[in-house]
Amino acid sequence: MVHQFYSSIGHFVPRGIVHRFKKEMEYLNIQVPESSFVGFLFLYGFFLSAGIAANLFFFFKINPLPTFVFFFTLIVGGTYLWLNLAADSKGKYVEKILPDALQLVASNVKAGLTTERALLVSAREEFGPLEVELRRAAGKIIGGIPVAEALAGIPEKIKSRLGQSTIWLIAEGIERGGEIGDLLIELADDIREQDSVKQEISANISMYILLIFFASAFGAPVLFGVSTFIVQILTSQAESIPTVSGISSQQFGNSAVVQGFTQGGPKISFD
Repeated sequence: MVHQFYSSIGHFVPRGIVHRFKKEMEYLNIQVPESSFVGFLFLYGFFLSAGIAANLFFFFKINPLPTFVFFFTLIVGGTYLWLNLAADSKGKYVEKILPDALQLVASNVKAGLTTERALLVSAREEFGPLEVELRRAAGKIIGGIPVAEALAGIPEKIKSRLGQSTIWLIAEGIERGGEIGDLLIELADDIREQDSVKQEISANISMYILLIFFASAFGAPVLFGVSTFIVQILTSQAESIPTVSGISSQQFGNSAVVQGFTQGGPKISFD
């Protein structure tokens, strides 16, 4: 009854929002209907935000409408952000141990085990979320589902582009008749090489960030001081340049004297 009540409330929520929550919940393996979860979240956020807005209005005379919207958005958006970050953290962990898992599965396959047996034996606790997915894929293979189709369900539960592309390559290789053991070993080596390239790029970017920081924190003030000094010098020199305010000549025998020179150049202030 409770789930039905929350689910009926969730039906009033836009389907795009419910779908976003559904994807994050699938990545985290949360076994709760998405409509019930979203309905509970929106109902709880509504009453909690209304209570906070009412208290702030009565005690501090703050407009309740902006307060309600702010806290309601904070509760719903904060929950979605937490789910998103948790799913990303799970995906990054899987990406970290994925080469070792592929290497282990390849070793078991080369040792003569069948694909489903190799997956079961390779599903170890240290693999974390990947252990559950390997066991699930092995169960599907035992149930008669093709290997490529069974492996294709792994990226649906793990938020990782690397994992998705890796599983796609494995499925394509199996469908085209490739040797699964060699394929897994090559993929593991490629993932390790790609990870090392990413770390090198990250180190270079960090160095650039430090250089930009020191340039802006120390170099910019020095350049500003030098430019200020240069402007002072240019201003004093400009003021000493003679200008002609009016010309008159007097004849003294065979020579003429030009009068009217005044000191002072362009009126450029230091500011």
